[in-house]
Amino acid sequence: MWGAGGASGAEGVLAGAGAGPELGTAVAGLGTAMAGAGGEGSGGVLVRVVLPYLVLGIGALLVWRRGSVLTVVAVLAGYALPSSVRDVAAHVTPQAERRERLIPEGALEAGRWLRTHSEPGDVVATDLHCRYAWWQVCDSRHFWVSGFSERRVLVEGWAYAESTLSRARPFVRSYLAVPFADRARLAANDVVFVAPTAENVRALAWKYGAKWLFTDNNSVVGKYARLRFRNGSTSVYRLPER
Repeated sequence: MWGAGGASGAEGVLAGAGAGPELGTAVAGLGTAMAGAGGEGSGGVLVRVVLPYLVLGIGALLVWRRGSVLTVVAVLAGYALPSSVRDVAAHVTPQAERRERLIPEGALEAGRWLRTHSEPGDVVATDLHCRYAWWQVCDSRHFWVSGFSERRVLVEGWAYAESTLSRARPFVRSYLAVPFADRARLAANDVVFVAPTAENVRALAWKYGAKWLFTDNNSVVGKYARLRFRNGSTSVYRLPER
């Protein structure tokens, strides 16, 4: 991300902010030394993620001590720290076997199959709501079912919905801890994938207009819906017509 050119850029930013050429040169020298020590392995990736923010943080601290508050605010506003450096590095590490995968292999294929074999107005039901199944709360920043299929989804990815954000409280309750607003719809959706019956499958289709089920390799719905597509990670079922 930053090499020698990036270090020179830091020097220019700090010098331009009124920190003085000596300060800019010192911070740039630190950045160049760290970049040279990073290498190209996974540790090098971490250095490339951390380095720009470390250099800017040190520069901001030193500028702060010189009394230029507005400059510090501008620098930090333009270079906000990522929420988790470890999370960023997990997605850019060059070793494919160590790279974190939030979207399973085969997801794009399944989504594109559904797009081809469905109508634009069709509604899809899915039980794939959370990025991490093992978290105590559902991180609902999950959008790839609707993204890959280009179809409306009954329940998916409510993290950024207005009904979610309006119930979050800064420093008290994170939007990631806010459940889906329509509890009845969520329950009607999810029960079909856990304990399907002719009645609840019919209700999903008739009351909510769902025509497709998009899930992982979940076979329990096969008694009440027709399997239309399956690969190593994903299954697509067609619900009975009304």
